[in-house]
Amino acid sequence: MAGTFRVGKIFGFEISVHWSWFFIFFLVTWTFANGVLKEFYSDWTDERRWTVAAAIALIFFVSILLHEISHSLVARRYGIPVSGITLFVFGGVSNMTKEPENSRQEFWIAIVGPFTSFALGIVFAIGYFILTSVDDGAAAVSGNLAAINFAIGIFNLLPGFPLDGGRVLRSAFWAKRRNLVEATKSASNIGVFVAYGIMAVGVVLFFLVSPLTGIWLFLIGMFLRSASVESYEQVFLDVVLRGVPASAVAKQDYVIVAPDLSLAELVEEYVLTGDGRCFPVVVEGQLLGLITLHDVRKVPRDDWKTTSVYRTMTPAAELHTVTMRDDLPKVLSEMAAGDFNQVPLVEGKTLLGLIHRADVIRYIQVRQEMLPAP
Repeated sequence: MAGTFRVGKIFGFEISVHWSWFFIFFLVTWTFANGVLKEFYSDWTDERRWTVAAAIALIFFVSILLHEISHSLVARRYGIPVSGITLFVFGGVSNMTKEPENSRQEFWIAIVGPFTSFALGIVFAIGYFILTSVDDGAAAVSGNLAAINFAIGIFNLLPGFPLDGGRVLRSAFWAKRRNLVEATKSASNIGVFVAYGIMAVGVVLFFLVSPLTGIWLFLIGMFLRSASVESYEQVFLDVVLRGVPASAVAKQDYVIVAPDLSLAELVEEYVLTGDGRCFPVVVEGQLLGLITLHDVRKVPRDDWKTTSVYRTMTPAAELHTVTMRDDLPKVLSEMAAGDFNQVPLVEGKTLLGLIHRADVIRYIQVRQEMLPAP
């Protein structure tokens, strides 16, 4: 996730925080500083209240972190690598590098998160009853943290993929249909429906109860809808396209250009005649680089006649390339890494083909249409 920074490592998992996390951190801190703490400790200074409130906010996020760590520990128990855990505005996410191998693994990896939140809720609830006779303020804080953890557990059990409840639902579809992609599609569709339901509740609360609560629920619904669709697309790419060779979408009808060609000649003789917008620069079958219309635009028009393709192209050493041994998920990964629209297919330094983003997308669309409707 872009905009994150590493804060440490727990149980071998890299822990990162997204910048959006600070919004919730401040919101929780503000809520406690001007709510429970102000009510029970009115004699405290503002500095003390805000300091204690910040500590409570940290405990809140530790609870979310423990929720995600439980997912990661069970995933690792099943041999699924976890690259790290990221905390962000809507909670946290365990970055598993592959899908579970079967529905049983999916179920236990998903359900352990809510169980952990409920366990933490019980611990804080016990703290509430113990602290009631000692300090009403501390008891109220513990009671609020108990309610928050129970709420986290209940919310994550909603059947909205990719929430934990949605993953539990996917495990049931998976066990019945024996097809991960179809199970994910069905869970994703239900997830979108649940997301719209949350957004609708947010709209009602905005007008009838609390504008802030309504806006927050609406944003959560929007995030869930987007995450549900994207999660299905990711599973589709990982499962359906895995093993499909890069050569399946590589084109050989590209036009090559010589390195000593001037930019003016390139534009007049190739671009304007409709030969394309991206050209491999090749000498004796060896790929020297790629030149695109975007590269040409970086050079002032007055210098086109005196500037060669070789001086303007992106050298082969700086290109993201794929080989005959790579599959389509690797192609998409290379394109995403540099936001490229084309990737050369090479063997050593020999150019075998050119893969365009539009061709990959077209192939994916056809494969999706070939899937049976869930």
